[in-house]
Amino acid sequence: MDKIEELRYLIKAADREGEDIYRKMLASLQITPSQNEVLKILSFKDGLSISEIGELLICGSDSPSRIVQRLIDKEYVVKKVNPKDVRKSAIHLTRSGAAILKEATKIEDQFNAHIKTLLADQIDINLLINVLTKQIEGTKTEQQINQRKKF
Repeated sequence: MDKIEELRYLIKAADREGEDIYRKMLASLQITPSQNEVLKILSFKDGLSISEIGELLICGSDSPSRIVQRLIDKEYVVKKVNPKDVRKSAIHLTRSGAAILKEATKIEDQFNAHIKTLLADQIDINLLINVLTKQIEGTKTEQQINQRKKF
């Protein structure tokens, strides 16, 4: 295996393993990382359509409509139909959704602190961000991340 192939596998494995750790950390709240991401998006920009949420989702592998439906079932978000155009609807964060997001944010902060600790003595985080950004330059994912940075 050459170094680039090893690097590709390590990046993929680090993402997968990190996602698994994060999922387990959120399990006590009975939400997934993707559901948390939707709640977080809505906390910054409430009243988005499902397709607008999908445009901002970075980590979700499920379809945005399925993620949103699960959150509706849990009463963390509500779907309101536009009275002027019944074909359009907006998703809104509920009080219970905001409350669960507050708890999930504490867990996310712990997870991020864990990653920061692991990397602190190994590599400058800004350097790593620059390297990984170069890899996704010009992609939809780069656009999504740039949009999310504005929140």
